[in-house]
Amino acid sequence: MTKLISVLTMFICFSSLAVANDSPQALQEAFMAALKANNVQGLADCYASDAVNFPVGSLVGTGPESVIESWGGFFAAYKVVDAALSEDHLEVHGDTAVAWGLFTIVAEPAEGGDAVEMKGRYMDVARNMDGTWLYVADHASMPQPAAEE
Repeated sequence: MTKLISVLTMFICFSSLAVANDSPQALQEAFMAALKANNVQGLADCYASDAVNFPVGSLVGTGPESVIESWGGFFAAYKVVDAALSEDHLEVHGDTAVAWGLFTIVAEPAEGGDAVEMKGRYMDVARNMDGTWLYVADHASMPQPAAEE
């Protein structure tokens, strides 16, 4: 019986992954769910193998591996306790979707201390690849503090 439950659980997990990105909105929801769960592999699964991304703190990265590297470093330093999008827009043009807006991440430092709020902007391009939507370009940035005069 335990083996049957394990097999059913695995089937449900793989089934939910297979349909998780069946629309651009579902892709965005999968990304946000993985972010809130501090799940670096879940984030990487949202990207095409040749995706280009411009993560906060890095110049450029390619593919899911760069997502794992950049977000893995972030998760080593912080634990996300909340994340949200605002002023978000999503347009679909055939097999391509473009999304942009603002993000807020509330995270606790791994070393302890008060949670910090990080605000920035994002722009994403996703493509439908055989029924699965994946990011092919992702740009996130946070404004720099104004220079003191």
